[in-house]
Amino acid sequence: MSMKKQLLLVFAVAFGITLIGPVSAGSAELAAAAVIATAVIIGFSAHRALSRRDDLAEEIAVELNKLRRVYHLGKNLGNDRHRQWFTDLHGHLYGYLTAFDKKDFSKYQETNGAFRKFSYHLYQIPSLETEKERVLYRELLEAAGLVAGARQRIQELWNGGMSSSLWNLVLSMAALSTLAVRMAMGPSDQNVAALVIAALGCGLVYLRAADDLRSLGGGDLSKRYVENIARLELSRQ
Repeated sequence: MSMKKQLLLVFAVAFGITLIGPVSAGSAELAAAAVIATAVIIGFSAHRALSRRDDLAEEIAVELNKLRRVYHLGKNLGNDRHRQWFTDLHGHLYGYLTAFDKKDFSKYQETNGAFRKFSYHLYQIPSLETEKERVLYRELLEAAGLVAGARQRIQELWNGGMSSSLWNLVLSMAALSTLAVRMAMGPSDQNVAALVIAALGCGLVYLRAADDLRSLGGGDLSKRYVENIARLELSRQ
């Protein structure tokens, strides 16, 4: 269901709840306190979810940037003695990046095998004879280590959504707040109560969308990896 339809459903349910009839058997102060507490929890959780999105984008940028650095350092090492090593490096990097082609980012872990081939090959370089070669190779391994670290954090961030216990807490507080508002509603409070209940429902919908990283567009994230091929001029002709 689209976000628009979900929000329309929330408003319909909110006004439906208030149409049952006035109650005025509850405390308006208690209802207000419950709504504020629930709003704080939803706001905190949404901030955490949005920060997780930003962290994911940052780690993806780190991975792609350091992959380019590994490639260029390897290219500088690709002299006569290391030409075959660099040719194979070129192929493994191309294979890793194309593993994202037509693959949703939720299947990120399925690229682990291609990455292992690439990273393992980095250690298969022939002997390093000059100081320049040794310096370049150290920088290459350092960049590769940052790539590996970024990949680990990317997988953790993608799978690190709200726990079921926290979701249960948020949903329970929203339900209790809705009940408190409904119980405190008088004959003239129907529209206000409906808007308060709808606001809580909309907060839950947006929180769910923010916590679900698939709403970022998994295909678009994967496309960034494939586009890195063109930036590195990794065409396989």
